[in-house]
Amino acid sequence: MNEPSARDVPGTGSRRALFGVLAGTAVLALPASAAASASARDDVRRVADRAMDRFDHGWRTGEWEPFLGMLTSRFSFWFPEGEWRGRHEGAAGRRAIAAWARFHGDHGNRVTGERRDVTVMGDRVLYEYDSRGASAATSGYLNWETIIVRVRGERICALHEYWGNVPPATG
Repeated sequence: MNEPSARDVPGTGSRRALFGVLAGTAVLALPASAAASASARDDVRRVADRAMDRFDHGWRTGEWEPFLGMLTSRFSFWFPEGEWRGRHEGAAGRRAIAAWARFHGDHGNRVTGERRDVTVMGDRVLYEYDSRGASAATSGYLNWETIIVRVRGERICALHEYWGNVPPATG
């Protein structure tokens, strides 16, 4: 068969030249794409860390308002135990996490947690903690938790908490 190839068509050049131009364009585009991806990842991590710093502050001090100020009005709150056990979504999720935080603040429940690892996964950030009670009300609390937050703009729209010990160990 004698079908024309790209090199046989006037004004198109060879396939090799065309491939060289396309490959060069792709190589030049990669750093910009990688930089944009790294920037988006850094933005997600920055917002999530700010929220979790406020979350940790709430546990240490009982002052939860700075953390609650980082939440969207429609919120996804998942919790493994107690009155707030289950999946709470939307406006009900926002009310549930606010009630949860106020309960702990009002009852003097204090916990200190050491962040063991942080992993960014798109718009979600996974935090791994080793935690223990830090007040008379929580003196027996000993647990390890995984908390996943989801970032939307400059706020978080979800907090899903999972425990290594259900119920938490005493120690």
